[in-house]
Amino acid sequence: MILNDVLTKQNVITKLVLSNGSKELSKELKVKIMRIRMAYNKIKKNFDSEIQEFAEEIMTDEFKELNSKTDRNEVEEARYAELTNKINSEYQEMLIQKGNEEISEKIDDSLTMADYSDIVDVNSNNDVEINGNKIPAADYLEIIYDLFVKEE
Repeated sequence: MILNDVLTKQNVITKLVLSNGSKELSKELKVKIMRIRMAYNKIKKNFDSEIQEFAEEIMTDEFKELNSKTDRNEVEEARYAELTNKINSEYQEMLIQKGNEEISEKIDDSLTMADYSDIVDVNSNNDVEINGNKIPAADYLEIIYDLFVKEE
């Protein structure tokens, strides 16, 4: 599995509710979901840290100086735009390369049809927002199925 897959799954599973009013998942299923979340969150935190470090490394002193100025002249503005484009390009390339890296950790994130049935019961009215996109509960549950349910 590559990092992009992990980040996608992490984004999705964190929106899953463990209880909803009087309905709640079994203790075993809650633990299973939380273990998956923690494993994915660990990878995401590591990714965030590496990306932050990379971003700090590619910002030159010249860029930082121009960035802090509130009254850049025309030449400085042009240079600032040039440096910003260069940094953004390098940052995007890092995201692409990093996202395609193979993840060495083996995470058992598979859910059974019985698990899924319980999840549907508790999350049937759980409309979510992922990366700024509002997703109706039915579509969200379909995504859960596609990403996590392994046929028995």
